[in-house]
Amino acid sequence: MSACVAIETRIGVELAEFSRYLWQRRIVHRVFDTPDGRQVLVVAREQDVAEVRTAFERWRAGELPVAELPSRHAWLQRAGAAVASGWRRQPLTLTAIVLSIAGTLLVFFDHDASMLRWLSFTGFHLDPAGNPVFESVIATYGRGEYWRLLTPVFLHFGLLHLAFNMLWLWELGRRIESTRGPLTMLALLVLTGAGGNIAQYLYDGTVMFGGMSGVIYGLLGYAWAWTRMGAQPTVTLPPGVMAAMLIWLLVCMSGVVEAIGFGAIANAAHAGGLALGALLGFGAALLYSRPPATGANGR
Repeated sequence: MSACVAIETRIGVELAEFSRYLWQRRIVHRVFDTPDGRQVLVVAREQDVAEVRTAFERWRAGELPVAELPSRHAWLQRAGAAVASGWRRQPLTLTAIVLSIAGTLLVFFDHDASMLRWLSFTGFHLDPAGNPVFESVIATYGRGEYWRLLTPVFLHFGLLHLAFNMLWLWELGRRIESTRGPLTMLALLVLTGAGGNIAQYLYDGTVMFGGMSGVIYGLLGYAWAWTRMGAQPTVTLPPGVMAAMLIWLLVCMSGVVEAIGFGAIANAAHAGGLALGALLGFGAALLYSRPPATGANGR
């Protein structure tokens, strides 16, 4: 079957936008230039000719609805709209993700540790060989640098570690923030993050650790406890996620993960975050479901 000429116009007419519209309408066509300086648009099916000509006249007159014209950068517009919607609905979760990415970039590219040294659990400096020399906890916190209790959660020492944690942070964080609000999310981030870091330090005395895993387990514990208590609105977890994360915690604590070369695991931060998150979930559920106090007259 030969192609059918639907439109002829001068070469100066830009048909790219109109062509995208036709492809959106699933009209098979082709545009080519002729030796005499014309543009020709041909369609594969004769029955499409009338529709194409009508649409072309509407397009030239500016009458074709904008919604019907697929933008050249439509996917960017959709992505931008999705991000904007996310910032409106889950600002704390997305902020934590952005800060984690920024902190991880410092781990890899802040070679003189001029900024990184302000985010570790204690202060440190680099010796002539480039090795970190850490201060004592007393010296660091004696200067009032209490932000360090939290900031290690934004440091990740591997891209796989970062990707794994960010996926879980988004999955759990958006559910909690959407149902319980940004203030609850902020409280959980600060309390389980700092609590997990303190637990890790008390467990083995090391001060060089990082990652959002303690917060993730804290969010998991909170969501599980809140839902277990029957509090509303329910924070729905994906099926089997609690069991899977507990199994992973036990595998990490067994030493298998370190033995196969994944590096040291901050197990105390995981366990501490989980326990603290569960306690906060139980406490919030009890407080939320408590009947309001009544005065002496019973009103």
